[in-house]
Amino acid sequence: MNSAKEDLLQELSTQMFAAFRTLRSEIAKTFDSFIPMNEFVVLRVLNRNKKEMVSRVANELHVSNSHITAVSEKLIQKGLLTRSRCESDRRVVFLEITEQGNKLVQEMEARKQEYIKEKFSFLTEDEIKLMIHVYRQLI
Repeated sequence: MNSAKEDLLQELSTQMFAAFRTLRSEIAKTFDSFIPMNEFVVLRVLNRNKKEMVSRVANELHVSNSHITAVSEKLIQKGLLTRSRCESDRRVVFLEITEQGNKLVQEMEARKQEYIKEKFSFLTEDEIKLMIHVYRQLI
């Protein structure tokens, strides 16, 4: 690889990580008046799936079962989740989002969408399509 391309890739890496850090930090600040980001992502999974095993939530979020257990305990105390055990196999634990949890996710998603809309308002439709195309290629 030539030196110019290596320099460009280094700059791309620097800018990409800075952008991700900024977006993550600013979205977290947007959520400050609600719940922490780690609790929100668990709620969001359950909002989509309604009822799910702890292990499946952990797998989807690439975290440990114990992490989901700790986070879910906080969400249960806040009335946003319920926990139940499988009747046929007591080792299996299910989490289910409550109506209050559903409403909170909807409100937080709306707040996130407002942030994204404002943050990327300077981009043209073609630039947004190009970014989507590039990110899809990376994934």
